[in-house]
Amino acid sequence: MARLRRDAPTPPHEDAIPEALRRLAGVPAARALAEATAHLSGAGSVLLEDLPVASEAMPLPGALDGRLLDALAARALRGARGAVFTASEEGCVLAAFGLAAAAERRGGPGLAGGVAALLGTERASPTLRGALDGLVLLDPACGGGALLAAAQVLAGAVGARLDLRGLDLSPIAVRATSARLALLGVDAVVRRGDALSAAWPACDLLLMNPPFLRHEAMPPAWKERAVQRTGLSRQADLSAHLVRLALRHAPVCGLVLPRALEVSRSAAPLRDEAARRGGFRLAIRSRAAGSFAASVETSLAVWVEGAAAVPGVEATVPLAELTAQELADLASGRPGRRIRVVRPARRAPAGARKLSDVCEVRFGIKTGANGFFHLQPLGGDRYRSGVAGEVRLEPGDVAPLLSGLRDAIAPEVARLAWVLFRPGDPSARALAYVRLGEELGVNRRASCAARRPWWRIAPGRSPAPVLYPAKVGTRAFAFHNREGLLEDKKWHALFPREIDPWWLALLLSATPLRLAVERGARQLTGSQAIADIDAGVLAAIPFPDPDRLGRVEETFRLLHVALARDPVTTDLPAMLDRPAQRELDLATGALLGLSPRAVERERRDLRERTAERLARGAAVRRAIAREGRGAGAP
Repeated sequence: MARLRRDAPTPPHEDAIPEALRRLAGVPAARALAEATAHLSGAGSVLLEDLPVASEAMPLPGALDGRLLDALAARALRGARGAVFTASEEGCVLAAFGLAAAAERRGGPGLAGGVAALLGTERASPTLRGALDGLVLLDPACGGGALLAAAQVLAGAVGARLDLRGLDLSPIAVRATSARLALLGVDAVVRRGDALSAAWPACDLLLMNPPFLRHEAMPPAWKERAVQRTGLSRQADLSAHLVRLALRHAPVCGLVLPRALEVSRSAAPLRDEAARRGGFRLAIRSRAAGSFAASVETSLAVWVEGAAAVPGVEATVPLAELTAQELADLASGRPGRRIRVVRPARRAPAGARKLSDVCEVRFGIKTGANGFFHLQPLGGDRYRSGVAGEVRLEPGDVAPLLSGLRDAIAPEVARLAWVLFRPGDPSARALAYVRLGEELGVNRRASCAARRPWWRIAPGRSPAPVLYPAKVGTRAFAFHNREGLLEDKKWHALFPREIDPWWLALLLSATPLRLAVERGARQLTGSQAIADIDAGVLAAIPFPDPDRLGRVEETFRLLHVALARDPVTTDLPAMLDRPAQRELDLATGALLGLSPRAVERERRDLRERTAERLARGAAVRRAIAREGRGAGAP
């Protein structure tokens, strides 16, 4: 079956680029780029002199190609400001669908015909060449130029020449992109600029893999510029701001979309605007592997202004393993054996409520400087601070803290290893610690400086009766907070209105409800098998009607006794096989109108999702290890 096209006529041997990176390890980034560019262009390099270069005359396995420049830029930046570079195969997929959609708008063939021709499964028509010739393509976060290069290779193969434009904040990235495109014989316009403040050139098609930077990590100046320019909230990630700018700038956008944009509350205005003004003609992700090394879980998406959306799909294999024919069939609306349509979320059963109907769901307490506010008790009045070392405080200056899921052993059992600096009426020792924090500059952190006074954490807020993890892996359950512990941002705080806390904690630990949460979760980073739960996702899950609980209270009280102090481990199959857990799942499913068979499907789905997340993490760790070996790491 036909494979995806790359920069070189023959795919390079997998050891060639790692070997080049090893030889260039320790060489300053600018010189490494110069050495690689010289070698790839035929001018020669002492450091790379015996490594062959792929060309039409010598398409040797083991040869280097333009991806080396991309890899050098990626190594130099090492994820700075959320930069994660696009893999060649995935860049090819996004470029093919983006070019085909843009060509269709310019009088070319339909999407299916365009994708098939660009991927080489059908002969290209003159109308496709005409529609693509002179098309202006922009990547406003171009990195090492993978998307621009992929688009030019595909367009060149059908006889078209694109007008390529690139923008990136990093000078190294700009140099790498310019050199990579020059090797393809393209005179592109690539310049340095901040995509949040610089003017973007007009274009017919925009391709972008936006930086995956969480809003907490954005410098204050970036955040202010982003909020002013896009109108999204301060809690929106950098990728959300850039994607909104992209959709407003170009009629066709091929995007690498982090999972967060599909589920987070802060990205809701972006999702609404995308649906109101157009639709996604492609939305594909892999359930088998993360898209990029050390990246968040992503999908490849092509949005077209004025178009109707097509259903999203999932591949059962890494996207890089899909063949050209499978992708061409997908464009024709015929997902194959290894590509399946994503099932829409199951509708809430008749009579079910939303969780937000029975309790208030709030984010956990964010200090903005855990090293200052989270303290380890050393005995008596002594505490260890992450930024100030050992300090002495009065009992009223601190409160017991449940720092994360690891500190919860069972639904009603906690290991107390931390306290929170949260003085009500600060003692003299507390005021001295505040002054020490000011000497260390803690008060100048953006998240602290916004508070009055800067050290006052969640004034007036009482401990939440129930806590639900904001980040979960194979081990997850709701915690019945009987001891009145404060929580940190690794938890969501639940304040019941119509239901006793033990009911709420028990039901949230049942598989049908946990799975409803996980279906809206996002993977944090590819190397971690952890899902991030947005408070809005948690608030929206279906929940049994409290009016029905009285009739089954005796059964659930017995289950509560059986599970409340039973330790929960990371062995999910073993946890699901506990008799009390199985009975809880079946009883909760019955309250939601699910048959025993449907509940078993839910339990199986939870096991599969968790296993897939573990596999993605393992795959990305292997990819990172390969990159490390190529860079000369031990």
